[in-house]
Amino acid sequence: MAEPIVGMRGTKYTGGTELSLGRDVADKILLLQPDDAPLLIFTRNIGGKEATDTPKYEWMEDVLLPNTFDVISDGGASTPLVCTAGMETRLRVGDILISPSGESILVTSVASASIGVTRSMGSVVAYNFTTTPGQCVIAGNALMEGSDYQEFKYTKKEFLSNYVQIFKDSVELTEIQNASKSYGGNDRKFQQMKKAIEHKRGIEQAFLFGDAFEDTSGAQMRRGTGGLLNAITTNVTDITGGVITEADLETFCRTLFRYHPTVTAPTKLFIANPVMVSAFNFWAKNALRITQNEKTFGIRIASYRSAHGDLDIVKHWLLSDFTTFCTYSFALDPTNVKYRYMAGLDTKFVTDTQPKSVTKTVDEYRTVCGLQVMQQKTHAILKGVTGFAA
Repeated sequence: MAEPIVGMRGTKYTGGTELSLGRDVADKILLLQPDDAPLLIFTRNIGGKEATDTPKYEWMEDVLLPNTFDVISDGGASTPLVCTAGMETRLRVGDILISPSGESILVTSVASASIGVTRSMGSVVAYNFTTTPGQCVIAGNALMEGSDYQEFKYTKKEFLSNYVQIFKDSVELTEIQNASKSYGGNDRKFQQMKKAIEHKRGIEQAFLFGDAFEDTSGAQMRRGTGGLLNAITTNVTDITGGVITEADLETFCRTLFRYHPTVTAPTKLFIANPVMVSAFNFWAKNALRITQNEKTFGIRIASYRSAHGDLDIVKHWLLSDFTTFCTYSFALDPTNVKYRYMAGLDTKFVTDTQPKSVTKTVDEYRTVCGLQVMQQKTHAILKGVTGFAA
């Protein structure tokens, strides 16, 4: 039997009085980071969405013929020109090479690493490649009247591939918990909503950082989809010292916009870490080149206009969570990224998947999907950014 308490009874929590007081608990439980998946949202709704009927999906890519030719030496401004073995395949008899001095050189024969030429077809004197090796521009060809057709050369189409990955996240409650009244609303519905966000976040992180693999060691296949970090290998800019300037951004844009699908008004999507967004805001104080657009598919986009092209900036808070990747931002060509999903197995929410014999409920989110990144030279990675300056 409890001993009596002497004195005035109040709401100060002594003697267990708080157990009898009502509790004012909000009907909604507030979540930190409700949506951290702008890349997933973009690829599903804006970039393109396409089904695949096999777990490994492939595509072909091709490039134009090379338009430069590197010369190692010329024996003291005489013929033939010497190049790295294999590079001679770029040339045809009748091609015109423009040397670093502006000299026009006619290609008369092509052999392994040795190019027969006629020097100084115009008024510019022969450039000495032996003293200073250099790069020539392949300026088309110059053929005689009545000549036969020019030799056909082409580049080999390249097959690239990636895999779909099986993503699953479940909600499991005992039947007693499911039947119990909970503060904050129905607990099962809340856990379902929370798990949906975590499910999207898991796919997002695979799309950002995943390394493609196919594992045959188990009883069944296990596959992982390759993400941006895995796919983009050519245009990777590392900011030495961590502090990016607007001049650094200009250099980055020159590289980024070198390849794009349209001749006019090229636009790239820039998935930026919070520090980079602050940098854009800082630079815009003196040059108002940022315009805030309306939300698109739930993503707030700001535009930065440079002479090379426009950057549609999307802030990605999730990037700030990681020790290494917090310094990364990704620039994407919108026409060359695609969301791929296994036919009939795009995101599904399945309830009551538990066996009939157990006294619990199991609900599950299931997605079988992958990322397709095409023509990786049209994309870029900017990393190492920890601060900014003018």
